[in-house]
Parts: sequence; C-alpha cells; structure tokens
Amino acid sequence: MRYEYVPPYPGSGIDHVGTYKRKLPVSLDRMYENALDWEHLPYLHGSSFGEIECLDAGAWGWRAAVKTSGGEPSVIELSLDRSARRWITRTLEGRFEGAEIWTHVFVTAPHEMDIVIYFFVPGIADEAKPKIGRAYAASYEQLYDEDVFMMSERQRQLDRRVDSVREGAAIVFSAQDLASLPQAFELNGRGYFLQRHQDRWVTYPQACPHQLGPLPGEVDAHGQVSCPWHGYRFDVHTGRCVTGASCRFGQVPEVLERDDGVEVVLR
Repeated sequence: MRYEYVPPYPGSGIDHVGTYKRKLPVSLDRMYENALDWEHLPYLHGSSFGEIECLDAGAWGWRAAVKTSGGEPSVIELSLDRSARRWITRTLEGRFEGAEIWTHVFVTAPHEMDIVIYFFVPGIADEAKPKIGRAYAASYEQLYDEDVFMMSERQRQLDRRVDSVREGAAIVFSAQDLASLPQAFELNGRGYFLQRHQDRWVTYPQACPHQLGPLPGEVDAHGQVSCPWHGYRFDVHTGRCVTGASCRFGQVPEVLERDDGVEVVLR
C-alpha cells in the first residue's frame, strides 16, 4: 500500500482529524527544497492552487496569500524546523482558519523516506473528523503524486551533472535530420534542443536554469519557452528570463551552416 490514512485515535488532541503516512523515493534535501518552494504551487498543483503572492520568505519558511483554483482566498504559512525534520503549515486567514498540518520526515535510505502528516482542524465535531481527515489525506495524496516527479527529476539532473561523461563538443545534423524539428542532442553531457525560429537557428538547454525543470522542445510565437514547474519563461535568442527572475541560460552551442546540413559546436 503506497499510503495509509489513520483516523483520530481516542484521546488524541481535540483538533486532530487524522494522519497520513506514505513512503517517498526522494532525499531529505529535495523534500526541504520542495517544502520551501512556494512558487511551484499554482503551476504544478493547478487543480488546488490558482494564484499565490508571497508575503515573506526565508530559510525559516514562507507566508503567502493564496487563492484556490475556484478563487477562494486564504493566507497560509509554512515554518520549517530542520532540527526536528518537520514543517508546520498553518492557515492564518480564510476557510479552516487555525488549521495546522504537521509534516514529519524519517529518512530510511539515501533516496527514500517515510512521511507522517498530522491534520489539526479546529471546530470540527467528533463524528465529522474522519470525513474531514480523509479529505485532507486525499488532497495530500494528489499533491505528492504531482511533486514526486519534480523532486526525482531534479535529483536525476543533479546526479547527471556530477557524474556526466563528456560526449564531445560538436555534432552534425544532416538535411534529412533537419526535416524534423526540434532535434534533441547532447554535448559535454548536457542536453540541448536545436530549433528554427524566425528564419534563425537557435539552441537552448533541455533543463531550466532555475531548478532544472524540463523545458519544452517547441518555441512559441514570441521566441520563448516556459518551464512547467514555476512558469519561468526564457527568450531562446538571448537566454534571458523574461518573467523577471535573475537566472538565464548559460553557454549554449553555436550553429554553423553546412552544404549538407548544420554543425552544432560548443566552444
């Protein structure tokens, strides 16, 4: 069984409506990153979060004004306690104001852990607690289903950068290859796309420079690609982030025209 919902036990805290348990194939570092990453909520969890505005953030956690996908507003705060390997998410304003969600993590292997989450919601009648608790558990099941790929893919990309084998600094695409675009390729152990936009050849990385999310191979009409994890958009001609973040593409390969195709070279 991938996860378990445990109803409130006799004598538990008056606001305790249930407990959720699950194994996750991720490391503690990735879990901390995920907990502190408020930006991804409306992009990766669009069915739950419609908008988010950060009010304060730091190594301690974050506080934000959020709206659900249906437009319902609230203010939530996440406080991270690394020494106890837990974080507490509180609803400060809005529906279920005063609710607290306590997430505890227990590392069982380098890339594996157990999580135990306690749901506390004030003002709930005893007979209604299991129903509310199961609703919270179902919501967290979906959130972690959506988060696991992001955490696992980021770890894969980080491991690949550490252990990558240098593949060479040039690759040739024939005219036949260029009939189908984009072309995905690797140079020096990094993945790139070759694409055509506004009668110009462009190359750009397959991984977002922000947190290594998977960039699409297709370029939009404005010459931009968008990361699905945080919504950062990048101009493929300049490498600049056009949504205001300070990150940008690093060195990208140069495209040289040939009679029989193109050569892509990483200087």
